[in-house]
Amino acid sequence: MKRYFKVLGWIFLGVFLQFKFNALYGIVFLENLNFHDRTYYVKVNLVPADEAVHLLHVETIVHHSLGSDYFANVYIPDSYQVVNKEPYTGTEAMQGYRAYKMNMKRKYRDVLSIESFILVPSIPGKNIPSAPILVHFENMKQRLHDDGTYKLSTVGKNIRLEGPKMVEATYPQKLGM
Repeated sequence: MKRYFKVLGWIFLGVFLQFKFNALYGIVFLENLNFHDRTYYVKVNLVPADEAVHLLHVETIVHHSLGSDYFANVYIPDSYQVVNKEPYTGTEAMQGYRAYKMNMKRKYRDVLSIESFILVPSIPGKNIPSAPILVHFENMKQRLHDDGTYKLSTVGKNIRLEGPKMVEATYPQKLGM
């Protein structure tokens, strides 16, 4: 009987070691599902680099996420050109906007992304009315959250950003989200 428990113990240890990462992921998954709400954060900052050139710094966070397949796309109005990145054509096209993909990376319970865009007005010297910067959070099945809080406008050669320091939206956890 003692030998039986010894062999059974070694088998359980081998199974645990083989699947320890999946078991830990399962525990974190269940904890997030039952005890934490899913929160989306968007931080946008505009830094002047030159007289007509500005650096748009966008940070997106999905806090307490359940899945690994989160995507975020930033839609910048057509009245501005992004010098350092190519538009992303793998997402929904919107009239008057160009989409840019955020490079989302998982870090424990969160999915994070930080991107910087070099902005130049499409028509220099022209006043451009206020237009929102749109941020869409999606997974493989559906759009999870939209944000249009931040607005860009141009007066002369100066690009202005309107909006709070950080935007936060909280939703209850559900399977498949």
